[in-house]
Amino acid sequence: MKKYLLFLFALLFVSGTMVSSQTATVTATNFDITNAGTKFTFDIFVLRTSAQPYNMGLSTFVMDFTENVITNPVISNQNPKYSTVGYGPMETVIFFGQQVALQINYISGPGEEVTSDPGGNGFGEKVATLTLDIVQNVQAEVIWNASSSAIVTPTFTPEVTSTYNGNYTGTLPVELNAFNSIVSNNNVTLKWSTSEERNNSGFDIERKLVSSSDWQKLNFVEGSGNSVQTVEYSYKDNNLNMGSYQYRLKQIDFNGNYEYFNLQNEVEIGSPQVFELKQNYPNPFNPSTKISFSLPVDSKVTLEIYDMSGKMVSRILNNEFRSANYYTVDFNASGLSSGMYFYTLKSSNNVDTKKMLLVK
Repeated sequence: MKKYLLFLFALLFVSGTMVSSQTATVTATNFDITNAGTKFTFDIFVLRTSAQPYNMGLSTFVMDFTENVITNPVISNQNPKYSTVGYGPMETVIFFGQQVALQINYISGPGEEVTSDPGGNGFGEKVATLTLDIVQNVQAEVIWNASSSAIVTPTFTPEVTSTYNGNYTGTLPVELNAFNSIVSNNNVTLKWSTSEERNNSGFDIERKLVSSSDWQKLNFVEGSGNSVQTVEYSYKDNNLNMGSYQYRLKQIDFNGNYEYFNLQNEVEIGSPQVFELKQNYPNPFNPSTKISFSLPVDSKVTLEIYDMSGKMVSRILNNEFRSANYYTVDFNASGLSSGMYFYTLKSSNNVDTKKMLLVK
């Protein structure tokens, strides 16, 4: 710690005697809560904003945080440009239980030029990633301490004037007790519980096929805001096709910060065991409804709609081949009058009929 304090003292002395002529923007971003709510991570980026180039010397970036909520900083993704050849490995330290500092250790040589290329993210080049242990689950701030932070050239001249962007204000974090799934035929029930919540707006439910990289938002389940008691949640995902699925929760704070909780197991929807025609949903309906059915074997199927007199008013499927699986089709009755209707599913070996009610 003595090394850092001496450095900061020298830095303030030099900055008070030089004329500012070079500028930079330093950004903290990609804030995330990982490892089931036990780790807090973010990236630090640097971008030269003045036309005249300059090189990176012994430099320090300091962020203040709510006292004693995070600790044990670990550096990863060190930019080799600023951590090899004329530089030693970067270092990080906690000051007074409420500041975290990242230091670039320039040793000798001309140093490396700070980029003016904003890159794909607009922030310039990544310096490093910091990961800290979460100690307390409270509303917390992680904000820049501009007076203790500085980019310094290898010769300490000219002075670099920096702008610091990207502060974090959020809850650290929601404590998730459990997250599991129950499968019944092609229906999945997700259940999870929390032991403590702070500023919890709620959870987005997301699903994807194991073979896909694209997550789909299914719905939003409202959270309890602030709670120190166990809260139980559930969500039903019905009428899935055969396949292997993954689920995750996106927990969202009222201020927009979020973290992900992944279901540890894959959910497997196997082939149907019986021929089944399900009750349409919604029912009653106006003017559209969904009809689901399952086929245990490959078959040609016909799905028809009849009115009360026995007259066929619509044919949705006409002797069409379907492999063994679960199916859902849409039926739009905008051209029909209110009343009771029947829908019949025929396969090679089975027939079933159910009622549905159209109310306009």
